[in-house]
Amino acid sequence: MTSTFAAFGPISLTSVDQGGREMGRNAVRLLLERIADRGRRSAQVTLSTTLVPRRSTARLTE
Repeated sequence: MTSTFAAFGPISLTSVDQGGREMGRNAVRLLLERIADRGRRSAQVTLSTTLVPRRSTARLTE
């Protein structure tokens, strides 16, 4: 989910969507798993990011 403000107005900034909702879901899942089994080892989750190009990104002209 990207910032609404990045797309707002005349600037329209390019941004990186870091998957906030998916990050939150994983955090809750891992927390509940850890509470259920306190001896459980910590886990590392890698999420993908997505570039959201807007008007602040322009092609280079040659």
